[in-house]
Amino acid sequence: MRTRVMAALCAALCFASAGANSPPEDLAARLRHARGLHCTFTSAVTTWVRQGHRTVDQTHDKGSVVYDNINVDKGTARVIGNEGTADLIVWLDRLGSLWMLERTPGGNEVITTVVPMYAEDTNEFVVLESRHAFTGPIVTGETDYGTCKVWD
Repeated sequence: MRTRVMAALCAALCFASAGANSPPEDLAARLRHARGLHCTFTSAVTTWVRQGHRTVDQTHDKGSVVYDNINVDKGTARVIGNEGTADLIVWLDRLGSLWMLERTPGGNEVITTVVPMYAEDTNEFVVLESRHAFTGPIVTGETDYGTCKVWD
C-alpha cells in the first residue's frame, strides 16, 4: 500500500513539474506570425496645447480596431476601424514588437506598437497607439493603451 501511495505521489509531482519545466511560449514568434489582430483600447492620455497652454487629460474611453492582412515580409497590413479602412506600413523591431504606421486622409500619422508581452492575467498582447495633430492654435498628442488578440 505504501508503495502505491509513493508511486502516486511521485507521478503527481512529475506531472505537476512538467508544466514548470516546459519551455516558455515564444511571444515574439507568435506575434511575428500573426496575420490578424483584434485590439481593444481601454485608456488614453491626451496632451492638449491651446495657444501655448498645456493640459493633460486621462480617459478610460473604450474602442476597438481590427488589423488584418498583416504581412511582415512585405511590410503591409490593413486597419479596419470606426472611420473605415486604411493600408498600413508594418515592420518588426529587434525585440519582436510589431510597428504599424498609418497616414490619415488629413495627413496625420498614427503609430501602433504591439509588444511581445502579455497584459497582466491575460494571453493578449500589450498595444500602444499614438497620434499627433496640429490644427491651427491647437496641438494634441494622444497615447492609447490596450490589448490585442491574435486573429488568424
